[in-house]
Amino acid sequence: MRQMVYRGVEYREALRVVRSQRYERDERRHFVNGASAKAVFGSGVYLVSNPEVAAQYAICHAETVWDKAAILCQEVEDAGLFCLDERYGENELRTDALRSRHSIDSLDRRSRSMDYQRWLDWTGEEMRAFLLQKGYQGLQYRISPELTYYVCYLPDVQIHEISLLSVIDLREIN
Repeated sequence: MRQMVYRGVEYREALRVVRSQRYERDERRHFVNGASAKAVFGSGVYLVSNPEVAAQYAICHAETVWDKAAILCQEVEDAGLFCLDERYGENELRTDALRSRHSIDSLDRRSRSMDYQRWLDWTGEEMRAFLLQKGYQGLQYRISPELTYYVCYLPDVQIHEISLLSVIDLREIN
């Protein structure tokens, strides 16, 4: 089954993505306002169920390159996605992924040798590898009734019908 989902990007990237019907990059990105998009579940294309949340990401991306903000709408295949929710979430997945792939001693040594950001990046890639090894193509994480995150590890086969939903001129909101 397919779900309608959204992603916020800068306008020039949006035009290229719609034209090619594929994303150019994963989520990891640092913004000029000090915020960053952290790929806590590893490399992949991160999408959201709520266009207002996508608009917030779009504005951050646009500020980075002094461009307009764009909200893209697309369909995502939800078959093959691992489901997270309030009962089994990010921390439980991280624990299961790490314990299945490493000893407690190895994890302890590694965690002491990394700063927080490097640890977050590394554990995200470990969760990604764990899910791919189990046959999943990504995940969906229900945060609330209003917001579900989707992470696509194989975006070229999971994401379809990308279109431009909205454009925000940052000069008009400042």
